[in-house]
Amino acid sequence: MTNMIKKFFNEFNDITDYYNFLVNKTKNHEYVEITNEWIIDNYYLLVEHKNNILNQKKELQKEMKIINDNYYFLKNIVNNKNYNISFKYFVEELKKYQKTNRIVFTYQELSTFFSILIFIYTERLNELCREEYHKLVDKEEVSNIIKNHEKITLETFISDNFDINSNSHFIFEVNNQLYRIGSNSNEVFKDLNEYLKDNNISLKELINEEYQRKVENNILISNIFNDFKEFFEFSIEDLYEKVSKTERLLLTDTIYKNMTIESKISYRKKLVKLAKKNKSNEYEYLEKIFSPEEHIGFKLFPTKNNMPKVITYITILFLITSALAFFFSSFFIKYRIIGFLILWIPISQLINQIMNELLISFVPTKVMPKLDYSKGIPKESKTMVVIPT
Repeated sequence: MTNMIKKFFNEFNDITDYYNFLVNKTKNHEYVEITNEWIIDNYYLLVEHKNNILNQKKELQKEMKIINDNYYFLKNIVNNKNYNISFKYFVEELKKYQKTNRIVFTYQELSTFFSILIFIYTERLNELCREEYHKLVDKEEVSNIIKNHEKITLETFISDNFDINSNSHFIFEVNNQLYRIGSNSNEVFKDLNEYLKDNNISLKELINEEYQRKVENNILISNIFNDFKEFFEFSIEDLYEKVSKTERLLLTDTIYKNMTIESKISYRKKLVKLAKKNKSNEYEYLEKIFSPEEHIGFKLFPTKNNMPKVITYITILFLITSALAFFFSSFFIKYRIIGFLILWIPISQLINQIMNELLISFVPTKVMPKLDYSKGIPKESKTMVVIPT
């Protein structure tokens, strides 16, 4: 299976090369068509998405199997709407897919979906850039032929081994630039019509098809870049809430529902870890342990007996402090026992601070569950504090 991340960066580089090609053309005052103007004006959006993918690269590499497994069904969703999807539509399609296939998307899968969308859109944009590049090359080639030949006939443009089926746009450009030939343009035009008739092709239909393709490409490129803008507004939290069955069950717990995002993330990580430990998927495991009468946190984070750790900490602190106080007391004052007692308190403070710094550095910190009061404190959570003065 193709490494989607590597493929994305290769496609990004191809698009960047084409973008620079277009910029050089505009600097030379050449007209590059509306589709290409979209690329010039909105290339920065792709750069921003590329930087986001770069920041997530290590995490995404760990999820390559998930990315490969979900790439093509997400691509079908996008294709069906011609690369013009809203968040609402995306959510509905994911829910429909879950129902039809009787599956449950995990947090791990959902977290990769926005990145996969960027991969899909970039792939299509690169295909479009290739197509537009060949059109500009055809235009330039026809222009150079006219510029470099004094007497022009149809054979000047079309050789004996010319493949008309794969070069319809070249024919379109020949017809488009016939006015530049001068006096024998009508003769070349008649010869071109005859040549096409001999190959069972109508010039009128060919021109209409090219204009139709141009319109379709204009619509497609606008859809791609408009969605690139929309993706910045997509929220992974909203996706969890609307698609994940696990998250919707968790949200029936009123305490969890009102927690901060950081607290919810710690709950999800713990749930995924416990489900993996019990060889179950996260939704099935949550159904087993969930109770409407009890906050889910008590099941995910059962109370631990930390007394042995506390005793160990105090013992180490006492022994190191006592040893240092006893050692330095001999240099302090005449009466060593008094010096020991005087030095013990400041030394204990110093050792306590050093031990705390070491623990912070080597022991991973844990998020303390917090309720989200950023939008105001609800009535049931309000209280009064009286401070005597």
